[in-house]
Amino acid sequence: MKRTLNLFGSMLFAAALIAAPGGSDGRHCDPKANMRISCSRASGMVQIQIDNCRRIGDVVMEIKDQRGRVLYREEGNARTGELVRRLDKGVFPKGTHTVSVQARDFAISQAFTIE
Repeated sequence: MKRTLNLFGSMLFAAALIAAPGGSDGRHCDPKANMRISCSRASGMVQIQIDNCRRIGDVVMEIKDQRGRVLYREEGNARTGELVRRLDKGVFPKGTHTVSVQARDFAISQAFTIE
């Protein structure tokens, strides 16, 4: 009888983990992805970091200038919920640019300035 109760308790615990929002670790899954861009004067790099609660999958990243010209485009597949790119600032002209990222679950964009 005790063995049956332990088995039943283990099954309930496993079912609760599977049914928890955001996956088996119990974290809440925010459906909106977050993007952070680090572009300081002291660094020669632009760092773009995208975090999503689920695997990102197929992704297209574009950097455009103020006139809408595409300066950088990348297509790929992110196998995790995080995507990080470090790009050389020297290839981009000075001014305000926009990074746009499109994936299966989200489409986000954010502006940054190269001085």
